[in-house]
Order: sequence, then C-alpha cells, then structure tokens
Amino acid sequence: MIKGMTDIFHIYTRVSTSVQEDDGTSLDTQRDLGVERSKKLGLKHRVWNEGARSSSNDDLTNRPVLTELLQEVQDGNVKHLYVWNTDRLSRNIQTWGFIRLVLINNDVHLHTPTGELILSDPQTNLMLGIMSEFSQYDNLLRTERFRLGKLQKIREGGWKGGPPPFGYGLKESQLSVHPEEHVWVVKIHEWYRDGMTAEEIKDELLKNGVMTRRDKPVWSLGSINALLTNTHYDGYWYYTDKKSEQTVRVSCPRICSSELIQGVKQSWEKRRYKSSGTQRSKTGVTKYIYLLSKMMKCGSCGSVYYGNYREGRTSNYYHCGQKTNKYRDKHTDKMVVCGSKRNVRIDTTERVVWDLVKEVLKTSHLYKQTIKDGVFGNQESHDEAQKRRTKNQKTIDNYQKEVQKITDAIVNLTTESIMSPEGRDVKSVIKKLEKSRNDKEAEIQRLTDDLQNTESQGRWVDWLKVWKERVDDVDALSKEEKHQFLKGIVSEVVVTETDTQSHRLDVIFQYPWVGDKLVHLDSDDKSKGYKILEGKKIKSKKADLLKKFTGLQKEATIV
Repeated sequence: MIKGMTDIFHIYTRVSTSVQEDDGTSLDTQRDLGVERSKKLGLKHRVWNEGARSSSNDDLTNRPVLTELLQEVQDGNVKHLYVWNTDRLSRNIQTWGFIRLVLINNDVHLHTPTGELILSDPQTNLMLGIMSEFSQYDNLLRTERFRLGKLQKIREGGWKGGPPPFGYGLKESQLSVHPEEHVWVVKIHEWYRDGMTAEEIKDELLKNGVMTRRDKPVWSLGSINALLTNTHYDGYWYYTDKKSEQTVRVSCPRICSSELIQGVKQSWEKRRYKSSGTQRSKTGVTKYIYLLSKMMKCGSCGSVYYGNYREGRTSNYYHCGQKTNKYRDKHTDKMVVCGSKRNVRIDTTERVVWDLVKEVLKTSHLYKQTIKDGVFGNQESHDEAQKRRTKNQKTIDNYQKEVQKITDAIVNLTTESIMSPEGRDVKSVIKKLEKSRNDKEAEIQRLTDDLQNTESQGRWVDWLKVWKERVDDVDALSKEEKHQFLKGIVSEVVVTETDTQSHRLDVIFQYPWVGDKLVHLDSDDKSKGYKILEGKKIKSKKADLLKKFTGLQKEATIV
C-alpha cells in the first residue's frame, strides 16, 4: 500500500434531521465508531462531516462534503472509506449506484461497524442493492408518515406553518387570539358593516397607528379586503393536502361574532348588487372615441386628463386624473394636490383644439415644406436613424452601469473615511470619482436628448407614410383617424384654469410650426430660392370650455 493520503481512514458522517444535528449524539456516535475502527487497522483518520442533510431529496446536489470526498476518490487519494451505514451515502437507488461504481473503479475498501464490504463481490453487490431498496422504501415511508402526521396535527387544530393571520398568535403550535390585534379585527369588521369603505378604513387605521403584520403603517386595500373575507375570524379555516387533494375544515378561536360576520357579508353583497338584491344587468357598451385621449395634461398638477362620456347625458367631460388617483395615492409620496376645480366639456374642447391645429398647419410654411420633402430637416434615412438610436441606447445603458459602480465606490470610500479617520486619505479619490460621475451623467443627458429627437423624427417619418396623401382634407377623416392624425402632429395639450369661467389651452406641436416665416434669399429675384425661419412649438388659446360649443363662440388666441 502506498504511504501518504491512501493510508488515511476516511470517515463520512451524516444525519437526516436538524434535531439530530443539534443534539449531536448520532454524529458523535458515527464518528467515534469510525475512529475506533481506524485504530484497529492502525490508520490515521479524517472525518468528513456532512451534518444534517435530508434524504427526501437525496442526490449529490445537496451534499457538498460527499461531492468533495468522491472527487478525492476519483483522484486516487482514498483507499479506505467508513460509513455507519451505507444509507449514509445515499438512500436513492440511482445515486447509490453511481457512488458504488466510483468506489469499485477506484478500488476503495468500504468499511462499516460490522466489517469491510468487498464491493467487487457479486454477492455483496446483491446484498447492498437489496439494502438500498429497503433504505429508499424506508425514506419514502418516513416522508409519508411526516405528511400524514402533519395532516393529522392540522385536523386536531394545529397550525399549518408560516405566520398566523392578523389578530392571531401561536401558542403550542395552535392559533391563539392576539391580545391587541384582535381588537382592531373587530373594529375593521364593524366599520365595514356600518358603511365605511375600505379606503376610509385604511385612513382610520393610519390615524390610530395600527401597524400591519409586516410592521408597516399604511395598510393596502387588498389587505383590508382579504381580512374582511378571511374565515378565521368566524372560527374556522380550510387546509388542502397537495398530494391527496383532501380538504379539511379546521376550527380555531373565533374573534368576530356570527352577527357581525353576517352583517359584513350583507354589506359586501349590497355593494356588489343593487339595493333590491337583483344582480346588476350587463349592458352592451359602445366604445366612445376621445379625440384627445392621452394627449391632455393638467396645467396645475401635470396629471393626464381622462374622458368621461355617457350616452344620453347632456354634457360629457374631460377631467384631471388626480381627482381619481388621489384616493389610490393618499398617504403616499405619489399624492399631489391639484388646483384644478372644473372639468371641461368634451365637445367644446375637442372642437377648439381641432380648429387651432388646422389654423397652424394652414399657415405654416415649414409644415408644407415637410410634407413636400417627406422628411424633416436632415436627409438621414430611416434605417440610419434606427441604427443611431440603437447605438445611443446601448451607450446610455453602459454609462448608467458605470455611474452606479462609481456611486458604490464613493459610498464605500466615504464609509472607510468615516470609520478610519487615521487611515489613508481618500478625499482626493472621492473628488475625482465625483467628477467622473458628473461627466458621465452629463453625457447620458446629452445622449438621451439626442435619442428623444431621433425617435421623434422617426415617428414623424412613419406618420408621413400614412398621412401625407390625405392632409388636404382632414375634416373628412373619421374621428378615429383624426385622433391618429393629431398624435403625429401634437405632442400634448396642457389645460389650465384662468378664472371661474375660462381655461387656457397650450397646444404643443411636435415641431416649430407656429408663426414660422418664409424669407426669399433675394426679394427682387424670387427664383433664387428661399429659406424658412422656424417658429415656436406652442400655440395657446383662452376659451370658455364649460359651455356647449355652438360654432359662434370667439376664443381669445394667445400667441
């Protein structure tokens, strides 16, 4: 026998549960028996302790120690291996077959407390195969006993695992009423029964400083609704076993009275159905086309304006989205106070904007030249522009990653400077890093602006392909076509209240068409050509958008 690593008696130990690992007895016994065996053979020993590893998913992916040991075997460094039982190596037939093949191919002597096993002996192999089958069967049986034991425990009122619902704690693995939280469970149910909405309940909980189970001061509406429909507070809950798909009803301490639970259910149903108790009838809804959809913004808070149209109603309105979102965003950093108090009529607003756009396009030399040329400004092809957009976006992404890395470095160096004031001087390094970050951020902004301009021009080229043959008679377009037409012309429409009756509309165009001028290069000889001086992108108009548009109103135009 070669002296060295091969003279070492390798002892592999493993237990199946964390309880055994904590106790240590089983691991100690395996080790002690192995050491005793090594002394009888006159060999030094080395212990490979896998610790607690479950055999329910028995393969080498969850056995780092065994994997390292087998690598030593394949390298020819192991000739004697001791295990308390072969199932310590594996209970899985396939895994055990692989391990056994590795040991046989490398002429390893496998030892157990009863003696050495000759792996090359056919009879021994047969015996080990049978033992492996029994080990796997025992493992499956133990897993099944654990599942059935858990199911039986739940039937007897035990908790299924994980955190208990709000209002409950755990006592001896069973749900128990939480001394403080259960009071708020009752209040939430009473508030809802008495007519409060989930939003109002959310506000009350915030006012009273009631923390969620995750220790957050603001409750979500989903959490409140889930609490109101949770059966635990009625004294029971359901558990479904995944394997057998068997569902059991489990009793638990009741928090809310039957009358209160019934009141909540009735209130819940009333909000889903009409007061008569009949289900709301579904009616067919014809989709209404809003000419300025997703184009209008509030001049007070910047929120998008939404249309509100109902067939047969005398007047229909566009309204600031913040009036709706304030209920969702209340008590969050997204909450914005809007100064807009009045909605604007759909028919009046759409007519004013449409007429204003036509007026600008009719008098714009630059717009006419654009249609004539088929492109705007430079002659860069669509494909070239796309390549430039892709390149710029890639560069922006790389620079943003660099900025993050620089920021992380600055944070680390700043921490080092604070923690070790006597250490190396890092101020100059931080200063250089900050300059580099500023340069990168400036370049990101430049590329972003260029990217936006390129994308805008790309959209314009795509728009021209569709509309350049139809611009002479835009009034003949359908409303859907008018909407698509405006999307290519107008960037956004900003609505601002000016007084109790009037609003100002700021129509922002994609390009500087407002008030542009055509100037001949030679006023005496027009054949020498001309140039077009750019105008502005904004055209403003003050109008009474609260009244029905009659076609006779005169709005004040603000240049």
